[in-house]
Amino acid sequence: MHLIVIAIFYFLLVSCGPSSDSPKYKFEQFISKIEDEPEDPTLHYNLGKAYIEDKKYNSALKALVEAIRLKEDYGEAYREKGIALFYLKRYFDAEKALSKSFSLNPANADIATDLGSIFIATGNLKKSLRFLKIAQIRDNNMHIVFNNMGAAHAEIGQNKQAIGYWEKALEVHPLMTEVHINMGVVYERMGKKKKAIAAYQKALEQDDRNAMAHYNLGVIHAKNKDILKAVESWQKASKLDSKDEKVLASLGWAYESLGKKKKALQETLKAIKLEPFNSQTHYTAGRIQSDLGNFDKALDALGKAVNLDPEFGDAYYRLGIAYDNLNESRDAISNILIAEIVYHKKKEMDLFKKMGEELKPLFEKYELTRKHFSQLQLPDTLKGYDVNKKPKRIKTSKDK
Repeated sequence: MHLIVIAIFYFLLVSCGPSSDSPKYKFEQFISKIEDEPEDPTLHYNLGKAYIEDKKYNSALKALVEAIRLKEDYGEAYREKGIALFYLKRYFDAEKALSKSFSLNPANADIATDLGSIFIATGNLKKSLRFLKIAQIRDNNMHIVFNNMGAAHAEIGQNKQAIGYWEKALEVHPLMTEVHINMGVVYERMGKKKKAIAAYQKALEQDDRNAMAHYNLGVIHAKNKDILKAVESWQKASKLDSKDEKVLASLGWAYESLGKKKKALQETLKAIKLEPFNSQTHYTAGRIQSDLGNFDKALDALGKAVNLDPEFGDAYYRLGIAYDNLNESRDAISNILIAEIVYHKKKEMDLFKKMGEELKPLFEKYELTRKHFSQLQLPDTLKGYDVNKKPKRIKTSKDK
């Protein structure tokens, strides 16, 4: 079953200032000037900033890389490059660019704030808090600093401290939608669902087009077993952000829960196009294809799931079922035997015993025994694992 989870925290960078000209006009201006002065790093830098303002991060990155090529110690260009990389979710590359920028401009508090965000993304929370404290001491963009301090503390499980920082952020900037969403995430973690719902609703009062708020509200509805309300929230999130595979996968799960398997498959396949390396989503597609009687397509999807995760017990079991429906005797039994080993290794003994029960009628149907599978082909991670081997017991001096 698809695991429905709350979306991660918002952690923010210091945003670009408001633009007085339309992006298109700015692009045309800078590109025209660059044609006349192609070796001017400032023009490439300004073009990169304009692209960031218009959320064209790949184009921004190209322009900023060129600015740095022309001027190796261009601290501001490194900073904007880091921002572009951040929004492209290339967090470790963003960290390098912003660290370089800070080394060139250590007095710039904005860069300290941005590094605080980047280190949250890369999992280095100690460094994140260090840079955020630098920004806090310099009293710079405090609403962003407090928001990110809250996100950092929440990441290490200090929920009360996180809420405290977000309350401070709202005192400075009452209309920060992101802060209400972050508070909702932590309230949900704390089991305070009513407060979480109120936080997401507050965010949506301020910005009804916030996809994350709609998505997270749907998660709480799903956990409350109100699938219809969850679908309503996730449909809104999907309309606002059609490129979020998490939303599509969740919609697939919801439609499947409602018995609408064809719609579930449609959303799941969309999610796979956006994130082709998610074993769980391939498994979901394979399971639904199998339930719909499309066994060849099920085999393809489930095969991708076990290639991505060689110890995916449920996928092996479903492969066995699909092969059995195609009367492929050896493949059917082999995959359930592998599932049996996986469950034993993971100490999921109820499922291990279930596989034994599932295998009995298959051995009878195909007139085979376990001995016929003594040369079973296993994934590398399972080779040499013996389900019959008893664990070693550590003896004490009282044992004979």
